[in-house]
Amino acid sequence: MWLVIAAICALVATFAWINKPGVNRYGHLALAFWALTAMVFVDHVIGWFLEGAEGDFLEIGVEPFMLSLCMVIPIFMVWEIVVVLDKVKISKADNKVENATGELQ
Repeated sequence: MWLVIAAICALVATFAWINKPGVNRYGHLALAFWALTAMVFVDHVIGWFLEGAEGDFLEIGVEPFMLSLCMVIPIFMVWEIVVVLDKVKISKADNKVENATGELQ
């Protein structure tokens, strides 16, 4: 379930980045989710082989779903903080430009 949720989030973020490149740092969000997907895939493969390549490769249930949310939510939180700080930085730069042009006139 972890792998499926991480891959779905990565695909959605990539689709958003393709439709609106350069807006709200969707590329960074997609990269973070693809990194999460790769890490979860490696974790599943290694764990599956260490257990003797027996049993289900993907776990389905409430507990794996909740763990998936616990991995996805911090990525969204960090991305949102970066986007907000970027917007504040841009607005401060715009104010400096307006003040500089106002003083020259």
